[in-house]
Amino acid sequence: AESRLAITPDAEARQSKVTKYTDTRDITAFARRHSELPEQRDGDNIDVRGYLHRDGSVISAVNAEMLTAENAQYLYQELGCKTAVGMPFKDIATSDSILLRDPPPSSDKKARLALNRLIEVSMGVIVPADKLEADPLPNAVALYDLEQALANDGKLPEGAIRLAVTVRGHESEETIAAIKQLNPVMVLLDISPDLSSLHSSRRFFEMLKFHNIETPVIHLFKTDITDSNELALQMGTKVGSLLTDGDGDGILVEPVQGNNAFSLDFLRTTSFSLLQGCRMRNTKTEFVSCPSCGRTLFDLQETTAKIQDATGHLPGVTVAIMGCIVNGPGEMADADFGYVGTLPGKVDLYYGKEVVKKSIPNDDAVDALIDLIKEYDMWQDAPEEEESLEAIEV
Repeated sequence: AESRLAITPDAEARQSKVTKYTDTRDITAFARRHSELPEQRDGDNIDVRGYLHRDGSVISAVNAEMLTAENAQYLYQELGCKTAVGMPFKDIATSDSILLRDPPPSSDKKARLALNRLIEVSMGVIVPADKLEADPLPNAVALYDLEQALANDGKLPEGAIRLAVTVRGHESEETIAAIKQLNPVMVLLDISPDLSSLHSSRRFFEMLKFHNIETPVIHLFKTDITDSNELALQMGTKVGSLLTDGDGDGILVEPVQGNNAFSLDFLRTTSFSLLQGCRMRNTKTEFVSCPSCGRTLFDLQETTAKIQDATGHLPGVTVAIMGCIVNGPGEMADADFGYVGTLPGKVDLYYGKEVVKKSIPNDDAVDALIDLIKEYDMWQDAPEEEESLEAIEV
């Protein structure tokens, strides 16, 4: 770890505060850390197994205002839920759990009902333990700082169903090792800003590996960024770099300092895109495209947009769009299906690395691609758009 030298005084100061550790990663191979997902226990009156997902989890930060009677239906939608007669249900890209720093009081019956409806569909509701001690929320996940949880022997507030802990990066190895005896449902890794996030995180995962701790770890990314491109860049470098190393089980993006630049829906879908980009959880079609050059035989941007519009609802399917035959087959080697320009106005279609349809006119090629996907039983109809939100009593 000492060999990764900082290049600015500020980075050097943050890196120097990280407790020394031995980096045992094998950079010549990839292996994702194994973690144990939540399990049902005797006496549980709700299903906790949906709090996290085996391929990577997205947790969304929610506030009490979103749970009001007039906003609850919009919240369900922003969380990616399907709804039927106003009741939420999880879908392929629904937030697995939510973080609620300041829950509505128990006297607000309608907001609590909206929360209960999420809990009933196996969505974890993570609430700071001190808030639960002051005003219990049945079946909530109590969030403690790790050292507080240890001081309290892991005791849950009234009504809480599971424990979650926050790690800040300053903890000793002895403290980290004690996570095993607490058996929390997850760890929120929220590295202190005075530490190097990368090095502190790697140290933490090294400690987990050494002590054989398999608790899921969610990267908590706090941000006051207001530009979407900068947000994507920071998420990719600070969280994506660790996820692609196999370290971490998901992401929670939490806007801070009153930052309302992005909708909950945008942060959720961006988080799912990060997981897919890290080769973890597929929730939409993967597209691969060449950068375009003088050999390109069709309008690459227009064609890609048409293909995305027609096939973008196929999670687990990879479609490559290549402008010419020169580099196309090599660049799309990992794709399920390929769309390759071969002659002016003509396209070849591939399944894997094999050409299966040749010289298809451009105007017919997108429909032919759909037929090819159907032929290999990888097609599903696009979900119908939900009707306008129903006004129901919540």
